[in-house]
Amino acid sequence: MRIREATVADRAAIVRIARASFDRLYAFFAVRGTRHAWPFLVAEDGTSIQGFLEGILFRGAPPIGYVYFVAVDPRARGLGTGRVLVQESLRLFRSRGADHIFAAVTRDNDPSMHLFESLGFERVARRVLWRWYRWRGLSVQMRMLLAPHEVLLVRTFTDLPPASPQEGSRTF
Repeated sequence: MRIREATVADRAAIVRIARASFDRLYAFFAVRGTRHAWPFLVAEDGTSIQGFLEGILFRGAPPIGYVYFVAVDPRARGLGTGRVLVQESLRLFRSRGADHIFAAVTRDNDPSMHLFESLGFERVARRVLWRWYRWRGLSVQMRMLLAPHEVLLVRTFTDLPPASPQEGSRTF
């Protein structure tokens, strides 16, 4: 399996996977979010797109990473695709200096909850954004569009690598 940055040519596969993975509202936001996502990754098996991940990097000192959407084709679930996508997003967020990475998962999505927790994410109260980032946290929380039925998870890094100037070009 290869992870790479998404391109315009991947759009049809991303729309198909979003519709197969989410209800209509979440699928709408997943497809709409592709316009401003970074990182925006796809996993391919050589012949087809198996999944995608959309992230958001909130600028600041330090930046905040947000795993906005992760979706895997129903035929490819359980093979580690989601894990590899999230791991690569963590690497990219860290390379940009983010020391906190957030994700929001619906309370009833046990597979996603297990995935994030197995990668070191912890469930936190929404007020943690305020405590860590004051007014900026409130702004981030509003932009994240957290729904009442979603759980906020956070992963904290304490050993940040230097930022890589080569990363970050968008092709989608």
